[in-house]
Order: sequence, then C-alpha cells, then structure tokens
Amino acid sequence: MRPILPQSRAGRRLRMAGIDFFDVDHTLTRRSSGGRYVALAMRRRILPLRLVMVLPWYSLTYRLGLFRPRAYENGFPYMRGLARDTLERMARESFEESLKGDLFPEAVSLVRSLQAGGRRVMLATSSLDFIVAPLAEYLCVDGVLATRLEFVGGACTGRMQGMPMFRREKKARVLSFLAEQAIAPGECSFYSDSIYDLPLLEAVGKPVAVNPDFRLRSIARRRGWQVTELSSAPRVKGSQAGRH
Repeated sequence: MRPILPQSRAGRRLRMAGIDFFDVDHTLTRRSSGGRYVALAMRRRILPLRLVMVLPWYSLTYRLGLFRPRAYENGFPYMRGLARDTLERMARESFEESLKGDLFPEAVSLVRSLQAGGRRVMLATSSLDFIVAPLAEYLCVDGVLATRLEFVGGACTGRMQGMPMFRREKKARVLSFLAEQAIAPGECSFYSDSIYDLPLLEAVGKPVAVNPDFRLRSIARRRGWQVTELSSAPRVKGSQAGRH
C-alpha cells in the first residue's frame, strides 16, 4: 500500500539517504488526533453522541499499554455511509480548531531542522490517514503511512483497507516501504512515545523515545536510547537569557 505523498514536498532534492519517521499522538501532539476528531464530529452531529461513553476507556487502556488490536476488528461502523468529502472536511476543521494548537513547538522545530538538513521526514501512525492529512500538509512531510478506511463510490464502508498501523503491522509497513526505496533501516530514525511502537523502534538505527510512557521509558533507559521530553508550552525568547 503506497503512502500518502503531500504535493508540497514532491520532488524535493534530498542530501541524505535516510528517513526520519514520527508517530503522531503524544509524540508530535499532546492530545490524540482521533480523539480530537471524534469530539468535533460529535459536536457537529456527524458521529453519534454515544461515543462519548467509550472514548475515555479507549484512552485509558491505550495509555496503560493494555490496548489490543482486536478493538479494530469491526472497523469503524459508526462511519459507515459517510461521504469522504465530509470526513475530510471534518479533519481540516479539527486540525485548525484543536490539533494545530496541540503540536509541541519543539517537535515542530525538530521536524523543520531535519528537513533543512536534507532529511526526508514521514509520519507513521495508527491514526486514520484523512485525520492526519492536514497535519502532514502543515509540516510539509514527505509522506504518511497510516491506517486507512475503505471507500466505495465516495462513501465509507466502515471497514478498514488492510490492517491497522499498529505494533508489528507498523513495523512491517515501514520496512516494506524502505525496501521499495532501497533504504536501510539502520539509516533511519523513529520518534515515538508508546510501548506499542517497540517493534519499529528496535528495527531502526536511531530509536528516540519522546515523552515515553512508563514501559517505553524503562526500556529506553536500559538500552541507552535517546529520551526526549517535550513541553506543551512554547518557550519565551529571552526569558532565560543570562541565567545559568
């Protein structure tokens, strides 16, 4: 399955062979992209209000490392019949209203710095592709590997297209893409906050734990991986000048 390639980065000349992959939720953003999307869609009455009862449970199990892929077995039936245009419009609104403000300023600076150095930057996320598409455009990344929904005649079937980008599937999708590009995983990095992404973190040359959960933090420290802590508040220029 080919990744999304934002037009703004197509054809850019690269000076370095590797790719820097970034998870999205809690790595680039302090909140869940899917959670933000669903909350807005419920307010717009696009998605049923009953979802408010299950979102906290999904969030808690995810953060505790207890989430299981079987939660995706039935796809997203509450999106069945919705037009692609409607879902994509909601994604743009969600990004502008909430997700853009959730971005860690230091994470954005890091992405920009890597790009300025000639590196290719891509998103590798279990979130749905159309939800993170506005984020990808904003960051001008080179591509997105994400979970996809099936559409027939412009309407969502509620079923997934392939497997969700989760745990070993994320690793398999990224490694398959790298093989197609003749790029060695050892030349790549992956930035993630989650223990779920351990398979891919172990597969690349530079694993980076960003605001890691307690399980990933323990593993990263034992293995000597880089651990990066990001703040949700932008730094105030000059506020620390002259302090030591």
